[in-house]
Amino acid sequence: MSPQPTPTPLVTVILPTHNRAELLRRAIASVTAQTYPHWELIVVDDASTDSTAEVVQSFGNARVYRVRLPFNCGHPSRPRNVGWLLARGTYIAYIDDDNAWRPHHLERLVAAAEAHPEAAGAYGGRCHHAPDGSVEDIVDPDHGIDTGDGLHRRDLIQLMPEMWTETNFTNEDQEFWARLQERHPVGLVWVPEILSDYYIHAGNRYFNHWLNVRRHDQGYFSRNASWLDDSARWGAYVDWVTRLEPARVLDVGCGRGWAVRALRERGISAWGIDSSPSLAALTVIPGAFIRATADRLPFANGMFDVVLCTDVLAHIPDRFVARTLRDLVRVCGGYLVATIDCVDPTKEGHLTIRPRRWWLERLVEAGAEPVSALEDNLERERVCQRRDGLELVVCRTRPGDAGVVPLRWEVSEAKQPGAAARWPAAALSGRAV
Repeated sequence: MSPQPTPTPLVTVILPTHNRAELLRRAIASVTAQTYPHWELIVVDDASTDSTAEVVQSFGNARVYRVRLPFNCGHPSRPRNVGWLLARGTYIAYIDDDNAWRPHHLERLVAAAEAHPEAAGAYGGRCHHAPDGSVEDIVDPDHGIDTGDGLHRRDLIQLMPEMWTETNFTNEDQEFWARLQERHPVGLVWVPEILSDYYIHAGNRYFNHWLNVRRHDQGYFSRNASWLDDSARWGAYVDWVTRLEPARVLDVGCGRGWAVRALRERGISAWGIDSSPSLAALTVIPGAFIRATADRLPFANGMFDVVLCTDVLAHIPDRFVARTLRDLVRVCGGYLVATIDCVDPTKEGHLTIRPRRWWLERLVEAGAEPVSALEDNLERERVCQRRDGLELVVCRTRPGDAGVVPLRWEVSEAKQPGAAARWPAAALSGRAV
């Protein structure tokens, strides 16, 4: 007698939607096109009033179900939880109505999860499609897990009784996956392959975040090398910061990282943040650089004694300035030192040009206290001078002034040159590192 083939586990796919019929078809089509054969799709209709029902019915697929909620929840977490409670699969996967999967998405993730039964599930990489037509492949296990990146075992409800929550309104997906990884003894298996497509558009929450990214390309650093890499420009700055005797320094908008490297050479635990995708190849601090934006800093409250922010704030759209300043103040437990262009809107990447007084008012609202004596000291020693519209602002902050610490990934510092920086668990808890 020939051996019976091993049955493939059922995957329940949960897709919450509300009035996005024009986008929904692409998402459903990417599920029905999966090479993995054993799936069911639950479309949780969050009280849509458009043609969502007709779009779902048009597929004529018995494995595609639509469940309509009697009222709109206003957030995708509760519809996802409804789907979880209705799921029959061994595994649960999620997809948003405006995104899509690659054909091998489920096949690769199920294979990885089945090969590691001790794990909670698996996740893979994704491709970002920006409104300007550009694309960015993200194949980085520490970049943060989006809704549609992974799958998990259905019985994890015992480990996650609250399931999806709304405590983090804009990043509930990364919060969910981070919480799962934290509670499960093994976590999720990483599949180093692009398995999903994430579309950034004016109708989704990530669009605002995409606007708030100083995404200078490699050409920007080449065109401005004489200014950005000028040792005289940042050398005196580093000398002055060193005299403050900080244990930890964060340089937000660090560019290639010259100042961070100089600080680390002096024994200071310095780190650099920048959002430019080109810096992974150009940075001079491969073990101390992490790609992130100024309004989503992955650190605990008051973790840094000094936070530097040089010619960054003018690059941020006006409507996102307040939350950026709040996050800068939140991670700073000592001095926030910023230089801000208040005059020239023609400089490359500048979006918000406001007078010095306006910036001071916004910083005070964010919980910072300007310290003019230190500003005068910096100018007197010619470390920084107010010229060409570049204003110097030094503020005193207190740990946690601007809010609670966000939940982020929990990893350790990179050891190999060229590797992405990875943060120790103590960085997230607020303990000294």
